[in-house]
Parts: sequence; structure tokens; C-alpha cells
Amino acid sequence: MKNSLSILALLIFLYGCSDSKKVSESALLIYNANIINVIDGSILSGQSILIDNGIIQSIGTHASMKNLALENNHINIENKYIIPGMWDAHVHIDKLSNDIEHSSRMLSLYTLNGITSIREMGGNWSKIKKLKEKSMQLYYLPTIFTAGPIFENKAFVDWVVKQDNDVEFGQQRIGISTPEEVPFLLDSVLKLGVDFIKVRTAASPDTFFEIAKQCKKNGVKFCGHVDAKVDLYDAVNSGISSLEHVDIFQLTGMTESKMDSIVLLMKTLNTYYCPTLTYFKQHRIYNKDTIKAFLSDSTFTTYRKRAYASKSLLDKSKQAIGWAEESQVPWKKMESNSLKFGKKIVESNISILAGTDGANALVLPGLSLFEELKLYETEFQMDNLSILQTATINPAKYFNIQDIGLVKEGFIADLVILDKNPIENIENIKTTNSVIKSGKLITKDEIHKRFKKIRKYNMQ
Repeated sequence: MKNSLSILALLIFLYGCSDSKKVSESALLIYNANIINVIDGSILSGQSILIDNGIIQSIGTHASMKNLALENNHINIENKYIIPGMWDAHVHIDKLSNDIEHSSRMLSLYTLNGITSIREMGGNWSKIKKLKEKSMQLYYLPTIFTAGPIFENKAFVDWVVKQDNDVEFGQQRIGISTPEEVPFLLDSVLKLGVDFIKVRTAASPDTFFEIAKQCKKNGVKFCGHVDAKVDLYDAVNSGISSLEHVDIFQLTGMTESKMDSIVLLMKTLNTYYCPTLTYFKQHRIYNKDTIKAFLSDSTFTTYRKRAYASKSLLDKSKQAIGWAEESQVPWKKMESNSLKFGKKIVESNISILAGTDGANALVLPGLSLFEELKLYETEFQMDNLSILQTATINPAKYFNIQDIGLVKEGFIADLVILDKNPIENIENIKTTNSVIKSGKLITKDEIHKRFKKIRKYNMQ
């Protein structure tokens, strides 16, 4: 009997040892965490989170897990809050900088501000591909989901190339003239390894609907602008996965009953909405004297964020503001119906994707998402939990990703540690203390050092 008990004790010991080996020496143990549940807004206080191999392995008490990770890898975040890594669901990373290495630094501004994933909405495929490859190798860059080159009306592409002498624009677009061209061109883009399709303009309604049909046939999402040739209701009915931007031209003058029919259809078909209010308000509506002052502040004193704009971004911003000043479109007057549409979207509980249209004019990578989220409060009157969902769980659901968007066992360890609670005040989303990307900790000190390098390069 005594020998049997000894053998049993040995087996229990060996089982315990083999189980502990499942956790590597690099495993992190975050303790005293206030975990925010972005589904219902509840907070689980005093929790420990064991992270290994990029995955949240366990959540529980510190006592039950303190021996599973090396003591040097224990991180006390008492009085701090932890949320899932955020998304910017509408960006254009090919515009970050003319230099690919500096583009990589600029891309890191997303992760350093707690944005661990981005939905890249199309452009120069050569640049996007290089940055996507870098993002897979460097822990401080966000995960990239990309549309690759944008589908466009060929006549419009040819006009831009000729009008602006912009050969690169033509290289960034997939110009389509007829519905018959769609299957071959779509197949050629899918072979690049893109994650979804982006449509900006269409040669005709038939061409737009053929793109929708072929995307459905190939099991790939398509999203984008809906230009005046295609009725907004019909576009939603075709299966577009998300409407991008405040569609001011279609919505101006639209009757309330037509708006209501579109919103109801979006609800029925689970169509997402990405309003990109930051770009719209910055580029079109805001006081242009303020914008000029921002662009001309070469001392970086009045507008400190200007130091995070690359030379390429500043040049594009100056050019875009020049175009805006020449425009005869009464943007401010046309704004009301667009915001009314957005409020109807919110009231109907249609999923919103937080997106900024970075890096377009004055839209800075990472930093501008905070402006976007604040605008949801002031313009759409959204509550703080709903706002937080637009940048966390909603994009994960959009892509049907089952292991991201929550602080939960078995989920990818993309996390943001905040000094203050964003459920109390959405501006607390800016109080980034540190970031965990795919299980790797980016400390507050590292964040500041990387910020400093980016500022130094941009201010040269």
C-alpha cells in the first residue's frame, strides 16, 4: 500500500512538472489587472493574465498562477485598465512616407498608440506588400488586413493620370470599363493574397453589381465608396460588407424615408458602416485658418502632434488643403443630412467600424483614431462602451475572427494597458501606459523612445 501511494505521488509530481513545461521562460504574468469587457462594459478587478506564445493562456488569481512565469516576467498593473488591442479600420499605409524604412517607423505609430490591427484600404501594392511583410516580422507593427490595389472606373483613372500627371495613381488602381472584365481582374487581385476587395468608383451600375456577384462567388468581402452612378440602397442590397465615409453627395437631399429604408436594409443584411469623420471634419469642415496654422508650425510648439507627420504627409496635406480651398462644394451646408444618417445608424444598433482614412490630409497614424472616437461622442451621441466597441470587437466580428477583440483565455494577446478607464470618459483611451502585441510587451519607456526617434526624423 505504501509503495502504491509513493508511485501515485510520483505520478502526480511528474504530471505537474510536465504541465508547467507547457509555459515557456518568456511567458508574461500581468497581475492586479482591471479587465474591461467590451461586450457589456463590466470590469473584472484584481485579475492575473498569463500570456505565452502570443496567446492568453489563463485568467485568474495571482496566487494560482504566480509560479507559472519567471518572477522577472511578472508585471504589476495595479490601478490600471486593460482592453483588447484597437483597430483603425480605414487607413492607407502606402502614403505614410516616400521612404520605405521610415514608412515602417510611421506604421509603428499605430501599435505604439494601442492600435494593434489595421484595415488597409488599398493603394500602391508594392509598398503595401513590403510593409505587410515587415509587420509579420516586427512585434511593434500592427497586423495588416489589406485590399491591395483599388478597383476603379478606368475612365476616371485615365483622367486623373492625365489631369494630374500622376502615373503612380494608375499603377495603384485596377481600372475596369465593363462587367465582362470583372472575373479575370478580380481573380488577378485575389492571387496577390489580399484579404478583401475595395471598390472606389464604377464605370456603371452593371459593373459594380458584377464585382459584387464575383466577390460573393469567390467568398471574399467587398467594401468601399458608393458613387452617384449606383443607388445606395441597391449597393447595400448587392452585399457590400461596409459603407465607407460620410457619403455626402448621395445623402444630400435624400428623403428621410429613403434613409430609413437604407438603414433598415443595412440592419437586415448586417452591413457595417465606417464613417471616417476625422478626415471629413479635418479636410472639409474645420476652420481652414487652423489647418494652415497647423501646417506652417515649423517649430512644433503650438501643434505638437505635427512632429508625427512625415514630410510626405505634410506635402500631401498642403496639396489637399489647396484643392479644398478651390472647391466650390458647400461642405458645411451639406453636412447635416450626412450626420443625420450616421445618427440613424447608431439608433438602429448597426455596427460601426472606427476608421480615420489615415494617412490622408492631416490624418496622423495612430493619433487620429482618438479624434475619431471623440467625434462619435460629439456628433453621433454614442455612449462610451459603444464607441469602444467600434475599435475593438466590431472589426473582429467584421472579419469573423474568433480569437481577437476580447481579453479572454485562448485569444491572441493583443492588449492595451491604460492608466484611466475609457468607459468613464472616452478620452481616457489616450492614456496608453504600455501595449502587448502578439504576447510581446512594449513598455512605456520603449514607446517614448520610439516616439522620440520618429519625431527626430520628421523634424529634420
